Amino acid sequence: MTVEDSQRVRQVAEQVAAASPPDVQADINALLRSAQKPGWLDEAGRAMNIRYGGVRALMNRDQPVDEGVDIGPPPVGDLETIVFAVGTPVFLVRNNAVDIDSAREEAKAWRRILTDNAANVNRAMVSIGRVDVTNADRDYAGTAWVIDDGLVVTNRHVANLFAEASGTGFKFKIGFDARHDIGVNIDFLEEYGNAASDEVKIERVVWVAPESGPDVAFLKLEQKSSPVGRLKLDLASDLPVRNLPVAAIGYPTSDSRFSDQRLAEKIFGGVFTKKRLAVGNLLAADENRITHSCSTLGGNSGSPLLDIGTGRVTGLHYSGTEFIENDAVPAALLRRCLQRAQGLLQQPPPNEEITVNEGDRSGGGGKVTFTVPLKITVELDTAALQSSLASGAATAPSGPAIVMSATGSGPNPLPPSPIPMPTKEQVLAAVRTARSLLANRDDVVAIKSGYRFENGEITDQRAVVIAVNRKLELGALESRGRTKLPDYFDGVRTDITVASAQDLFGLDMDEAAQPSWHTSYKKRDDLPLTRRPVNGKFVIHTGPDASWPQLGPFLSKTRKSLVVAMYDFGATNVANGVLDAVKGQAETISMVLQMGGKVHDGDLTDAEAVAEIREAKGNKFDFAPASVGKNGIFDSAYHIKVAVRDHNAMWLSSGNWQSSNQPNVAPLTNKDDAASALRLYNREWHAILEDAGLSKLYEDHILRDLEEAKAVTEAGIVSEQLVFLPANLAIDTLEAPEKPRYFQPLTGERTIDVQPILTPDNYIDTVLPFIQSAKSRIYFQNQSFNTKTVGDGYRRLLDALLEKQKGGLDVRIIFRSFGSEDRDVISNAKEYGFDTNKIRKQKNCHTKGIIIDSEAVLMGSHNWTTAGTGFNRDASLIFYDVEIAKFYEEIFLYDWNRIGPAKIDENLPPPMLAPAGGETAPPSGYIAVPLSIALGR
Repeated sequence: MTVEDSQRVRQVAEQVAAASPPDVQADINALLRSAQKPGWLDEAGRAMNIRYGGVRALMNRDQPVDEGVDIGPPPVGDLETIVFAVGTPVFLVRNNAVDIDSAREEAKAWRRILTDNAANVNRAMVSIGRVDVTNADRDYAGTAWVIDDGLVVTNRHVANLFAEASGTGFKFKIGFDARHDIGVNIDFLEEYGNAASDEVKIERVVWVAPESGPDVAFLKLEQKSSPVGRLKLDLASDLPVRNLPVAAIGYPTSDSRFSDQRLAEKIFGGVFTKKRLAVGNLLAADENRITHSCSTLGGNSGSPLLDIGTGRVTGLHYSGTEFIENDAVPAALLRRCLQRAQGLLQQPPPNEEITVNEGDRSGGGGKVTFTVPLKITVELDTAALQSSLASGAATAPSGPAIVMSATGSGPNPLPPSPIPMPTKEQVLAAVRTARSLLANRDDVVAIKSGYRFENGEITDQRAVVIAVNRKLELGALESRGRTKLPDYFDGVRTDITVASAQDLFGLDMDEAAQPSWHTSYKKRDDLPLTRRPVNGKFVIHTGPDASWPQLGPFLSKTRKSLVVAMYDFGATNVANGVLDAVKGQAETISMVLQMGGKVHDGDLTDAEAVAEIREAKGNKFDFAPASVGKNGIFDSAYHIKVAVRDHNAMWLSSGNWQSSNQPNVAPLTNKDDAASALRLYNREWHAILEDAGLSKLYEDHILRDLEEAKAVTEAGIVSEQLVFLPANLAIDTLEAPEKPRYFQPLTGERTIDVQPILTPDNYIDTVLPFIQSAKSRIYFQNQSFNTKTVGDGYRRLLDALLEKQKGGLDVRIIFRSFGSEDRDVISNAKEYGFDTNKIRKQKNCHTKGIIIDSEAVLMGSHNWTTAGTGFNRDASLIFYDVEIAKFYEEIFLYDWNRIGPAKIDENLPPPMLAPAGGETAPPSGYIAVPLSIALGR
């Protein structure tokens, strides 16, 4: 145990106390201030001190101290003990209802909260049970609860105690006697002081998620004539907000792994393996994990985490670090896993015996029993029987012929007959079959409908697409003990591919519900985004050609103020440029920034960049982290990239202030930079405009964002989860062998017709008629082109673009290559109806632009996703200006012609989730991308 551990415990206790409802905080503070503290506090505090006993000694002595020796005043004291014992108490459950009086008397607020919400909590009790096992080296494995009719859910690590993969599914392990299976029951009672039980046998292991997936498993209950109110628990529909009061209901055991058994005795009152309710609050939540402060032990594995106010399940508890935090699988992820389990329930169990009666011609009868991992169709060949009788045979055949067809589970199942061009419905049926038969293949990440690719290019043939961690040659596959994946399922061809981020982290299912999006942003009628003439100097330019050579001088001309709205800020050259621009005493800087981790080696984290500015400017720096997330203003990203200088000039871009967007290179003037800049850095579109009216409009919006972000609680401040995507592509598909071309900025001073755009304000309503106005061609270039997870507003944009292409216009689309994600983007676009011959992918494309008829152009930060066009904070401009439109069109056509047709690379490794904390840059051959972008949200 280190000094840092002790400090971490105190920090967590403070965090838990701060997350508690105000009246719970009052209970904690009252006990802290009390002159006469209860006896249990000293005893529990002493137990905690023994747990961390060596810490203080190490801080004050040169000699080592024996582990666990109490040497005086505890390094963790009253605060921590009170928080864990009173701030997150544990209650007994009696007669399927929480015993309000069973927790410590000092936990008055929690007793009131549970009393007020008893109906919500108690109705769940009959559906939560203890996982009991027989013929095993233990009696009890964990907790499970009813998630659907006849289906319970628990953790994978609980199910692994008694279940194992078998053939194409799962089976019970051989038990302690080495002859019979382990028996598994769910006892839905098991209460303290109650000798009764309410047991239901587990009939089947339906699905255990692979180690790469969430910690979940599904078990089928044996049917009972009277389930006695065994209702399925409702799953929460939205990601829960931070600080939400929750309850973990399960069966904590006397866990030998817990470092201090005396303290566990105090917190849990010495009652173990019985149904308990532990209260606490959510500490954090994202799409992949929930952390909470409820007191749990090993037996709580599989406990539902209930929203006390609604009784709905917000997550499935699966692990914890004592005195630090507990983890749960979010309800949204559970819902997607449930869809897989429901699909498997529709198939017969693996290796199931199928008995067929042959018929009875002489008073007797017979049967044929098959025990095979196949889907069997059996029918009587009555035609053969009639033919035999008609031929004059002396006796009839010994029995009707039995005809079998197999569609399913060997290393290469026999197709009924190949379907050359299967329909979507046929593919979906084949996908369901494949999911059932390959459920236990841990090298299979996902099975989905899609299209077959040949030589890296999409074909018109639909297929069952099987996503794996890595594609291997047959010899390498067999050396790992794996059989070849089938070529067909139900007559539909399969196509093997490397798993995408959606496959690995989104649990993509064809039947999955769309994710939800939100914003609490209120439009500002006093800051109208009206189309207007802009008068003054302009610099229209592109990156990496002139990114930093233009941004640097723009910043250096600051004399009064700099107002910045930014998604990522890490490039050291930009940080130094900003500091130099506002180095005087008079200059002020205001900034809203989405806080995130390190994306590139050598860059700063956002927090480091902010710290440098704060140290240099002090109270002349007005800052707020962007308010995003379920409890924030914007859905998932403050994705805007705008800077306003001295109230009268503005820079607006598709690119962030990172080294990939703003590299310290000048390829137009430096030959060494010209050789590699286009290959190494992002394609971006930038604009600098010197116009007081437009600049002040964006400045006012940013300053309003700043004030509103300050008013939102910390719960709305989140850092987006990053994912590392493989992108080690040395060149674009048809990179020209000659030296790359770079474009001089378009500069001038005149009147320009400009339409300002912000999201969530006016993007869809403005850009929809902009697309519909096209008469001959639309050139579209964007980092994102999501046609899979589509909300209603964004669908209007996609439909308008598709209508123009189907109407015969020259509609060309460039999207960014994200390696393993490319196949899904192309396949989904084809499924939506787009001509994939008119789609190309570009390495390092970060542009967000649309050119209409060589007459008008949109440029800015808006990704083409539902969140990007409707719910995040983004900024763009439409220039109704032929000269500017043709400038960007020339660059688009250069990119289009050099990259060639879209071909995917099937030999890339799979994506990886970035480590928590965001301090680690991606490994070689990978790029860091927000998970929401990778999933196309």
